[in-house]
Amino acid sequence: MNPPRALSFASQSLSRFSSVFLSLAIGTGLWAGPLRSSVCAAPQNQGRFAAFQSTPKTPPAHRDDLSLSKEGGRKAEALAAFSEGLLAEEEGDKERAFQAYRRALALDSDNTELTAKVAFELAQRGEVAEGIDLLKDAQKESPKDMLPPLCLSHIYAKFLKKPALAIKNAVLALELDPESIEPYLTLVELYSDGGQPQKAEAILDRALKSESTDGDFWCQLGELCARLDLNSEGSASPEKIQRLNALFQKALSLDPENLDNMAKAADYYFETKQYEPAIPLFRKLIAAEEEPGSEDALALRDKLARALMDSDHRDQALDVLQKMAADAPQRVETHAMIGDIHLLEGRIEPALAAYREVIRLDPSMAPAHLRIADLEMRLGQTEKAIATLTEARKQFPGSALITYSLAATLAQAGRFAESLAAFEDTLREAPNSKPALPNASFYLAYGMAAEQSGDLERAAALLKKSIALAPNDAAQACNYLGYMWVDRGLHLPEAGALIQRAVREESKNGAYLDSLGWYFYKIADYPQAIANLLKALAVLPRPDPVVYEHLGDAYAAAGETAKALEAWNRALALDPENKALPGKIQSAQQKPLPVAKP
Repeated sequence: MNPPRALSFASQSLSRFSSVFLSLAIGTGLWAGPLRSSVCAAPQNQGRFAAFQSTPKTPPAHRDDLSLSKEGGRKAEALAAFSEGLLAEEEGDKERAFQAYRRALALDSDNTELTAKVAFELAQRGEVAEGIDLLKDAQKESPKDMLPPLCLSHIYAKFLKKPALAIKNAVLALELDPESIEPYLTLVELYSDGGQPQKAEAILDRALKSESTDGDFWCQLGELCARLDLNSEGSASPEKIQRLNALFQKALSLDPENLDNMAKAADYYFETKQYEPAIPLFRKLIAAEEEPGSEDALALRDKLARALMDSDHRDQALDVLQKMAADAPQRVETHAMIGDIHLLEGRIEPALAAYREVIRLDPSMAPAHLRIADLEMRLGQTEKAIATLTEARKQFPGSALITYSLAATLAQAGRFAESLAAFEDTLREAPNSKPALPNASFYLAYGMAAEQSGDLERAAALLKKSIALAPNDAAQACNYLGYMWVDRGLHLPEAGALIQRAVREESKNGAYLDSLGWYFYKIADYPQAIANLLKALAVLPRPDPVVYEHLGDAYAAAGETAKALEAWNRALALDPENKALPGKIQSAQQKPLPVAKP
């Protein structure tokens, strides 16, 4: 479980404390006379300290109105110290910032939020006892303020490992302020970590029954429930998803213009793959960005594009991405997503151009090299694909995945000696590169290359390894090895068993049914051969000349010459380059074929 937001005092932005000081200065009469109205009216676009940096144009006759009260002077010193701390922290000088905050606190000891920050910083520095003393003093001074006991709870839990005291103080914080979300978050965390899930659930139920009208309350509660309910894939039961949706919807309805809550809700919907409600939220967030090319805006646009793409609005996603590419042409991820969309839509050339832009911008993107080679193969540019992978192999020496891809591509090009050498290189590189290799698919591809090179003994050994590594997903390897033997009349009983195993796994695979029919032909069971070959033709997506030739051979062997001629003629029409078919047809036309022996 991720830590609740209430546990992150040390990392919170100081803007919260800054606003406290600003309201303090205005609301307690820090400034006397006409300057007070000037502070209230200070322009909002001059930065965090605008109210104190601007100099009001007060007539000289009224300078005496600017005198500070004694209490006001102390508050002014506190504000100055606090401002110094803010600036130091923004500059990365943590030590100077901390010392400035301590001076501010010494001058304004009843500021519980600043007390909590200093106490937590002391605890982080190992001065836990001093931090606790500060908080206990603050608790005495402000007994109805929930912040001191809440911070004490965190310190007892985080630094002293005293869960009982942590829970005691968190319970007190909840009693003091049941409309604040932080005590709920803290208690759920403490009970969950302490192995008390029922108590954690009871606190959660109490929070869910709150009558709070604060959008932040419901948004943070939604975040907590999401951490508790969602698995690593962003899934949960329908009931829990319904509850989570209600929490984020309530947060948005209570404060529809709150951009922080809108961003959290959008991210939640995105993570849970609820893209339809996420998309309009991302669009609103993007519209609120002042600079469309800023990193924050680009990150939002990226999420919008992904949500559109994953919800099948690919044209809209592409439009978003192309505009992003125009605004930030050096952003590699944008071009990669453009390539992905073109690839999903079957637009090979534009996809290829996008991936080439990826490696132009960042040659270290190994997946893009693999995509380019794959697309070149789809376009029939085998030698280009080999060149792409050869160059990638130089750039990523020792990458087993690239070497494996090169080995398979060389095999498809008929360059078997080079292919087999590359497969062996993959085996040497695999332990130091990609732990998933060698796997069943690797041995299947290697075995196929060995068979095509004529090395049947090596092919059989490799295909058996593939079957052994994935026995429940071995149909393709079983069929390939079985057909290799059947076609050559070798190991027919074992070959038949392998093919039948493949057919049991995929009963409507036309290639496997063809292998089974050919096996029955080889053992002279012609009725079974014909039946399985006809099944193969019925389920194949398009007519196949090899299956028609096998069917013709089976009909001829069964003495059905007319049907054999019909099947062979279909095969020849589909594959005019087949040199064996004209002879079979001519022989059958001259005289009936005798029953063939396999």
